[in-house]
Amino acid sequence: MSGAPSPVPLLPPPDLETTVQQLRHANDELQRRRADAEKDRELFRDLYNKASAHAGEVTAENTLLQERAERAEQRLADGLAMVRATFDTRVRALEAENAQLAGLNRILVAKDVRTHGDDIRRRAAEQEGLAVENQTLRAELAELRLDYRRMERLLEQLGEKELEQLSEQEEEIKQKLETPTPSDTLPASTKIETVVKTETVITQ
Repeated sequence: MSGAPSPVPLLPPPDLETTVQQLRHANDELQRRRADAEKDRELFRDLYNKASAHAGEVTAENTLLQERAERAEQRLADGLAMVRATFDTRVRALEAENAQLAGLNRILVAKDVRTHGDDIRRRAAEQEGLAVENQTLRAELAELRLDYRRMERLLEQLGEKELEQLSEQEEEIKQKLETPTPSDTLPASTKIETVVKTETVITQ
């Protein structure tokens, strides 16, 4: 019985099959690296967003503290100016009254010199009363000046205390800004590997 010979199936050369397997393995590895790079990119994006939000909050707090410090300094200056003006007015009024009484006292003394008898004794008694009142006014003037200095020191101490508290809060915010973010704590090798992976994905 004669007939055409049956075809023999063609088998790929051993080298070609090995190459195909290597390419498949390389493709799987590239896919895995691509997935890892996508995860790392999402992680860094999340960390960046959190760091940006944190920086914005800290900047807002710092601005608020600066505004409070400026308002405190302005209140201190206004308070000192108001106290100084009040006491200056009272001191000038007492000095004017004291000068008026001193002038009246001199007039009465001069008049007593020109008169004699009972009028001299009566004026002498009035002069003694005026001298006592004059001394009282001087004592009151000295007390007002002392109160003025005390009030001025008190306002300065209150202003310095408030400014010191604001400075402490500002220092805390600066420390927050200097605190490393989670991305800064990653090892250098991890950062480099992630950058390489990301560049590989972009190239593909």
